[in-house]
Amino acid sequence: MARLTVEKAWVELPISLSRSHKGGVSRTGGEIDIARGVVTALRDISFELREGDRLGLMGHNGAGKTTMLRLLAGAYPPTRGRITTVGSISTLFNSTPGINVDGTGRENILTCGLHLGLGRRQIAAKMDEIIDFAELGDFIDLPVRIYSAGMMTRLGFSIVTAVEPEILLLDEGLATGDAQFAQKAAQKMQELIAKSSILVIASHSEALLAEMCTRCIMLEHGRIISDGPAQNVVESYRAAVIASASADNAEGLNRAYVLATDMAKRGEKPPLALEEQGLRYALQVSPDDMQMWQRYVAVLVAQDKPVPADVEVRMLMTVLQGDPSRDDLIDRIRLILGTEPTDLSDELRLRASAVLDKAGTADATPR
Repeated sequence: MARLTVEKAWVELPISLSRSHKGGVSRTGGEIDIARGVVTALRDISFELREGDRLGLMGHNGAGKTTMLRLLAGAYPPTRGRITTVGSISTLFNSTPGINVDGTGRENILTCGLHLGLGRRQIAAKMDEIIDFAELGDFIDLPVRIYSAGMMTRLGFSIVTAVEPEILLLDEGLATGDAQFAQKAAQKMQELIAKSSILVIASHSEALLAEMCTRCIMLEHGRIISDGPAQNVVESYRAAVIASASADNAEGLNRAYVLATDMAKRGEKPPLALEEQGLRYALQVSPDDMQMWQRYVAVLVAQDKPVPADVEVRMLMTVLQGDPSRDDLIDRIRLILGTEPTDLSDELRLRASAVLDKAGTADATPR
């Protein structure tokens, strides 16, 4: 029976910084201790996984997700605490494990397979399968140094996915090569996930984690701040992102955009509150996008929220850019400006007046 236990584990990485550096907790990443010359990447981590568990690791960039995977894989030994594993482990967060560029593709299958814990007989039995999957043709017997980056990735991915582990550690950001190969690679990963007894996956996609995992851990600056059923943690995370974005936190707005976009790509409808904050971020990047302004107004109305005058004016002006003959919209802008709304900036008022002046000129032009 596969099992993985982490008991009060810390990961502290040595660094070299000038004494003038202030240290402390950075905006991303762990805590910097100048006096001791270390960064605490993970702090006091404890959890246990058993047969059938599917654990998702969540958190912002630098929260500690990749470090956690490397800790579980044994690449980073804990500086405090301990880890106990029962069962074979395979890692899918490095698609080129120990590849020697001077060796041929075939030679690298052997050496990398040994590096991943396979025996020589196991590698020989899987050799043809790996070669066929990599689709390298006659290049398999040529030195890897002449391979393109895509060919190197395909070889590495084909090797690491040949291992059938009891405990699978997966980084969703694992490179899989060109688009044609990516579809086959995705299917291969799904097969591995289904066969593994325990899965630990790090991802920025809360929709993916809610779908694939039975449990999630939320990391922040190397600490576990939430641990529970996947759907509960995902919903709590989403609520925290919405609250942060609503408070005009720049990072929160960006996260809201990423979450909403990710859900839409997966064919899911983002909650209106999340979509609202994601649109606020997107409109900062593309302030002249007519469709986004119209959708933003529609989302506000769907939530029974008032549409601020500045939002309506900006939306109306973008529509008029595409169709300046809309007299109804021109009349609406005139009405808004005439009510002297307090939330219209001087800059926006001048822009709106210029639109009206241009419309008046167009109306006066003989036809």
